[in-house]
Amino acid sequence: MNKYRILIVDDEEDILEICADAFADLGHEVETSDCPLKAVDLLSHDQSFDLIISDSKMPGLSGQQFFLKVKEIFHGRYPYFFLSTGDLSLNYKQLKEDGITDVIMKPYDVDDLVAFVVGNQHLNSEVA
Repeated sequence: MNKYRILIVDDEEDILEICADAFADLGHEVETSDCPLKAVDLLSHDQSFDLIISDSKMPGLSGQQFFLKVKEIFHGRYPYFFLSTGDLSLNYKQLKEDGITDVIMKPYDVDDLVAFVVGNQHLNSEVA
């Protein structure tokens, strides 16, 4: 299994901790941020992440707004971006067309989240 450098962005500390531990237990390097604005600052200085998992509803920037900032920072070749949401009104097809790798529906089981992200066909076909 490939090992990834992962950034998880969510305003809920318990979700950050549980998800970070689950990915780290599999040998992935994990950074977390409880604020998308802080994550933008981090990414401005460190662009070595393989993938980002972001909540869709956070104070400061929505997940979609954060994604647009990520695209700006990385100038086109940005990390795989997974958006987690419970919002059924989002246009998932449009999100994917905009460049979001995949959408993770909430609520989710952490083990299922890890399996979904690590087993994602985009990662397995393009990241070595």
